Amino acid sequence: MIAAMGLMAFTANAQNAMDDKGKTTGQPSDGIAQVQLANQLAQYGYDNSSASALIEAAAILVEVGGQDLQAEYTRGDGADITGERTAVTPAQLIADAKRFAEGDKTLLAMADKVKLNGTSRGAVGGPKRSSTYVLANSTDVFTIRFRGDELAEIFVSGDGDTDLDLYVYDENNNLIESDVDYTDQCYVSWTPAWTGPFKVKVVNRGRVRNYYTIWTN
Repeated sequence: MIAAMGLMAFTANAQNAMDDKGKTTGQPSDGIAQVQLANQLAQYGYDNSSASALIEAAAILVEVGGQDLQAEYTRGDGADITGERTAVTPAQLIADAKRFAEGDKTLLAMADKVKLNGTSRGAVGGPKRSSTYVLANSTDVFTIRFRGDELAEIFVSGDGDTDLDLYVYDENNNLIESDVDYTDQCYVSWTPAWTGPFKVKVVNRGRVRNYYTIWTN
């Protein structure tokens, strides 16, 4: 509980901070904030071999839900080199939590209570997610429809191996928002003037592939 409270405070402070290039990231909505908290808990869990932190992170991600989102294509000539980590998914978190539990019956029971195959909360046109990877020096491109006059949010969380940048363009190829700091944690939000498709680019600036998860509200 103490660890979770500390991570919540860390996440809240980070959300209002200025990034390395002076851009305010803004305050995410509840759903995206929960995803950010889950990623912080996962990081804590892996750094400290904490099964309980990984279980809590998995439970949060399952609760948030979201429909599968597929990239249109990956472009670039980056080498297909694998880094040290993988994307943070509920199934992977539970598997690693059971490994960290080392036979502890209480922790194993907690892990089994997380329903990995539960129904997603996102309806058609609602929250979306994808856990995938982008090759070195390459770009993944998604096309996502957002509703006009409503808050639109995108959060990207990488594996820590490289710098990821996030760009959003409207259907006329105008740059709407971006997060181009020197990390692989990206967040953007805006209010579309009309309902329509937006092109979302996840750019890997590093020399190895980066496993990441992308979420929308």
